[in-house]
Amino acid sequence: MNEGTPLLTMVIKSPNDAVASINEQFTPLVNTLSMLCSFLSVDDFCSFIFSEKFIELNKQNIGFVFEVGIYSNHEKTLELICDNNEIILKDLLNQSCFDGDLINCSNKEDLQSNLNLWLSLVFSQ
Repeated sequence: MNEGTPLLTMVIKSPNDAVASINEQFTPLVNTLSMLCSFLSVDDFCSFIFSEKFIELNKQNIGFVFEVGIYSNHEKTLELICDNNEIILKDLLNQSCFDGDLINCSNKEDLQSNLNLWLSLVFSQ
């Protein structure tokens, strides 16, 4: 993979009416996340997910569900949900990567490890 090609993508999968009540300071971030965002590496992605701004956005209890995918194959996706200071990854394609196709990640290292596991499985298929 060349240096300029993104590895992962993310977009809000489930926009809802609660977005209208969100604090104005988060509007630019929500607008950006409503479009397809790309990340060059798992580390970049995880750094964003555990960034102060993203964490504060999710404390607004909007209930966003995000779709995370592989840039080179948009059919390979996970759902990402933020819940009580944890990141939940759901494998909707039932690839048996996570026990019960669901994994909770409580920190950046957990998320990195589980995303790398998922990517290695997907790329080996």
